[in-house]
Amino acid sequence: MSKVFIKKDREKMWYTGHPWMYSGAVDKIEGNPMGGSVVEVYNYKQEFIGYAHYNKNSKIMLRMLEKNIDKKIDLNWYSEKVREAFTLRKMVKIDSNAYRLIHSESDSLPGVIVDSFGDYLVVQASTLGMEKDKNILVEALKKEIPNLKGIYEKSEGDGRKLEGLPEISGILFGEVPDEIQIYEGKSKFTIDLKGQKTGFYSDQRDNRVLMGSLSEGKDFLDVCSYTGGFSLHAMVNGANSSTLIDVSEDVLNVARKNLSSYESVEFIKGNIFNVLRDLVKEGRQWDLVNLDPPKLAPNRRDLPKALKAYKDIILNGLKLTRKGGFLSIYSCSGAVTSSDLRMALAFAVKDAGVRAIIVNQLHQSPCHPISVAVPETEYLKGFLVRVI
Repeated sequence: MSKVFIKKDREKMWYTGHPWMYSGAVDKIEGNPMGGSVVEVYNYKQEFIGYAHYNKNSKIMLRMLEKNIDKKIDLNWYSEKVREAFTLRKMVKIDSNAYRLIHSESDSLPGVIVDSFGDYLVVQASTLGMEKDKNILVEALKKEIPNLKGIYEKSEGDGRKLEGLPEISGILFGEVPDEIQIYEGKSKFTIDLKGQKTGFYSDQRDNRVLMGSLSEGKDFLDVCSYTGGFSLHAMVNGANSSTLIDVSEDVLNVARKNLSSYESVEFIKGNIFNVLRDLVKEGRQWDLVNLDPPKLAPNRRDLPKALKAYKDIILNGLKLTRKGGFLSIYSCSGAVTSSDLRMALAFAVKDAGVRAIIVNQLHQSPCHPISVAVPETEYLKGFLVRVI
């Protein structure tokens, strides 16, 4: 096995639990490791500090995996990690059969996420190392997860591009239907496992339940609705009506199926910035306005532009919220902090000429645990605001 030696003091983050080692931290390499292979990592004193996935073409050259020299990165190791992750999800008592089973670094498996939907799993590998070890991971999932009928891969996104990997999708094990039924509290959904991301955003579960609990007798506006999760919770909990806005006709068609038993539901296809401005001009308003835009700041360079966009979305959202009503705003951009989003909210409130209070700070659901050592694992943040 090839050996990688780290410059002095560059291993400190790993000692606290953060698994990333950038190329600038590497002093020298002994051997000729293949991209994606497991290497031994040593500090400047030539003391073993762990095993890592190696990729010379990535800024994050090493993704640390294990500190114990006596362990090997094999099926037993992957099975142990999967078992630990599955045990945690059972402990937090999720009221749904759709949840994140593996949340990358938070579950000591950097570069991979696995979402569970009933008897099916969807895998997304974003690093070269996890791409190389994918077959071992699949065997570990088959071994540790009971009643498994199929595993589907949907490996795509910016992470793979940075690692020099193409996008890949397809069945890894068993059979996987195009659509399946899942439940979340009192709500039941039809989801497309082969759709956007891994088919369903379980990180918003608690926020969907919260918004549903406020919806009885109310009119609900669902901006960037995707397949209608927030709206279905609203209607199940007795909302008078729901209006869904999304740029994709495909996801709106899935939302139509999910909400087919309700009459007072409106679907609007279009760019949210244009649609929201048009609705303001029409003088329309709702009791509950839910703003769940896509990732607007992939990195810190995009932050100024993203904050202007968030402010614009929130400003129009406030204008569309009846006095005494609630507005929720979320950011799934890792580069946007809770303080950043709150600043955009403050500017929007000022320009809208309204008074508002933050009733609740919103976060990702507990099946997306946050590693204390890896702040990047906390990405979803938001606010529930009352307009007064």
